[in-house]
Formats: sequence, structure tokens, C-alpha cells
Amino acid sequence: MRHIPITILTGFLGSGKTTLLNRLLTGDHGLKIGVILNEVGEIAIDGELVSVPKDGLLELSNGCLCCTVRDDFEQGALQLLAHVDRLDYLVIETTGIADPRQLAEIFVQRPFQEQTRLDSIITLLDAAEFENNLHRAESAYHQITSADLLILNKTDLISPSDQEQILHTLRRYNSQAPCLITTFAQVPLAQILDIHAFRPEHFPPTPFPGDPGLDVPSHTTIQSESFLLSQPLDFAAFREYLEDLPETIFRAKGVIWIPEEDSPQETLQKVIFHKVGSRISFFADDRPSSGAALSKIVLIGRELHRFSLEARLRGCVSHLTRPAPKDMLG
Repeated sequence: MRHIPITILTGFLGSGKTTLLNRLLTGDHGLKIGVILNEVGEIAIDGELVSVPKDGLLELSNGCLCCTVRDDFEQGALQLLAHVDRLDYLVIETTGIADPRQLAEIFVQRPFQEQTRLDSIITLLDAAEFENNLHRAESAYHQITSADLLILNKTDLISPSDQEQILHTLRRYNSQAPCLITTFAQVPLAQILDIHAFRPEHFPPTPFPGDPGLDVPSHTTIQSESFLLSQPLDFAAFREYLEDLPETIFRAKGVIWIPEEDSPQETLQKVIFHKVGSRISFFADDRPSSGAALSKIVLIGRELHRFSLEARLRGCVSHLTRPAPKDMLG
């Protein structure tokens, strides 16, 4: 029986997993890839960013299959493996606060051993938020220590000396895994697909012992709040909303609908947004959309007060007077 290789793609919130996944799905590799997406929050965002519908399974334009799950990776994997005759590869993108060891345990046991082969655990790291993330949740350490391959992403945002310090820290916690240096998740696909890097003899990895005097909270203390708005948003007001979020919210993402510049007032534009730490980015999404123009916002962090967050967000509702300047959209 043919064994389908599996890559577990992990990394803390905002590290660039979805960017890398999109590169995999659009890459020139000739593979039909099954994808499992897992998300934090009640509203599916990552699935929408890779054009995955709410009902789960989707055939992508290059013949890949994709499904979204929130709680049960095993169920999602079985759903995709039912189409094993149409798949060459399986990629699992975890939540940003996941401990990848728990997933790996699933795929080194029956019945998956009979159909699949765990190829690697790949961990993306946000270079600019590296130190902050180490203090945000213990799962950030587990993602490093469990990795067969590390990818230090967004290195254009740090200095060479900071990069060397990060590499020193990575060697300290995982001296076995090679580390690729990149920006915008631009990694040669041959270096991450079918690399036979998983080391069962080293699994499970040694638990992170912690540093003396360093109190790293559990990922279970991280919360998420999700919001749906049917009215279009004022771009300037929403940007100010993101800028003024408390430091306890260290990740925000979603899609919003705003008035389109140089168009009739009733014309709306779909915009993808991300906030990681203090960095905010917006991208116009010109792909065809079906259904209602709903803005979907997910906030992730600690000490989230939904009432006040929602009240301020509703203050961003647009009267179709201030669209986004084109030079503000990446």
C-alpha cells in the first residue's frame, strides 16, 4: 500500500503559516495536496484566505483537496484519506497556539500508520516577534523543540545581530533541526516537501524545562473573540481601532468590506488584514466572492473584554464616505 507523506506545519500566531501554505498550493510541484486547516475562534478566517468554503471539503484549481476543522484533526484527516486515490501529499496547518506533539502522536499510531508516513514537523518563526512569543505561551517552545525543520521568517524586520541571537537560541532548544532563513515565507518547495525529516527515534521530544525565573504561561490562557458585521467599515476608523488595541491582544486577522475608492458609493471592496504585535497590513482581495459582504474579525490574546471591543468596533461602521487610499493596500 502506498503511504501518503504528511507535513505538519506549525508556528506561533502570525508566523506566516498561511502564506507558506498558499505557496504550496500554487507551487509548480505537480502534486495533488490534501490540506487540513485548524483555527482559533468561532469564525473561519484561514479557510477563507485559501478559498475554503464553510462546508469543509473543496477541490482547488490545481486538483488539491482542502478541509477545515476546529477541534478534530483526526476526523479531517480521515475525510481526506477517503479520497486517497486523488492525493499525493497531506499538509496540516495547526493553530498558532498548538502543541504539534499531540498531532504527531496521532499519525505515528494505527490506523494512520497503514496509510500515511509522517514526513516532517515544520515550524515557522516570526523573527520580529520571536522574544515576545517565547513569553506568550509555552506552546511556542514546544513548536521549536518538536521541529524537524525550522523556518525563521520575516528576517527583513530584524538586524543581523538580532538574527544571530535568535539562531543561537534555536540551537539551544533544538540543535538537531536545520534552520532556513527567509522573508515572506519564500522557501524552495524541494526543501520542505517529502524531505524524510521526521525522527521517530527522537519522539516525543524532551519537554521544555523552562528557564530559571521565567514564568511562561500555558496556551490555555489565550482567548479569542470573533465578530461578524454586515455593514461596511470606515477604513480609517478601523485602522485606528487596530492601532489602539491593548498589548494583551497580540494577533488580529480577518476580512473587511469597505467603500471602494473612485467608485459609486454603493460599490464595496474586500480587504484582508493582519496585525501581529504592532505591525498592521492590509491587502485588497480581488477574488470573486459569493454570499453576503460580511466583515469577519478575529482577535487573539489575553484579557479580552468582548463588550468594549465590540462597542468600539461598531463605531467603525462606515457611512460610505471614506474609502481606503490605494497606497494603503499592499
